[in-house]
Amino acid sequence: MNNFFERSDFLKSTIQKNVTVQKKTQGNTVWHWLLLILFGLLAYGTMTQQIFLIALFMAIAAIVKGPLMILWGTIYSVLVAFFPPLGIALSVLFFLLNLGTVVKSWRISLTSAYFYLVPLIGSIGRTILKNEPDYAVMLFVIISVLGLHFLLHWLYKNNSLSRTLAWSIVSVPYALLVMLLPTRFKRIKTAKKTIRR
Repeated sequence: MNNFFERSDFLKSTIQKNVTVQKKTQGNTVWHWLLLILFGLLAYGTMTQQIFLIALFMAIAAIVKGPLMILWGTIYSVLVAFFPPLGIALSVLFFLLNLGTVVKSWRISLTSAYFYLVPLIGSIGRTILKNEPDYAVMLFVIISVLGLHFLLHWLYKNNSLSRTLAWSIVSVPYALLVMLLPTRFKRIKTAKKTIRR
């Protein structure tokens, strides 16, 4: 039965002509404008203000993702404790899933890098140059925001939704912190052991 539907050109063309999927334009959503405003604040702010805003992003992501991570960590620990071979299989599975996500989301990774690195470069430039005129700062912010606007529209054309995209970009600092924390704790533990000896 499935082969009939796949092979039937008449059926495919009829469905394509008669069925239209209404997709809301992503460029005029609240999430799109929120991302542009947050990026403008990052680009205009000083280094201290940028750090404060990024810490706020991390706090929001921790409030949302934290309880889910604790729940998932508990389930994972129980499964591995009772069925040790399952731990290896789950680790391999999650590694492959994360690898696939990174490959699929290279556009989002590129946009996230733009979102955080361009304001950083701007604030470093302002620190080095000093006494930069206000119009130059505003020109930098406007050009940067326009660049992000076009990047976001490029992502929307590749089937990204503005809400999930906004969440992905805002939660990047939290994801990086979580990724770096275990290695930091291991280094601290090994340093304490060497000091005690």
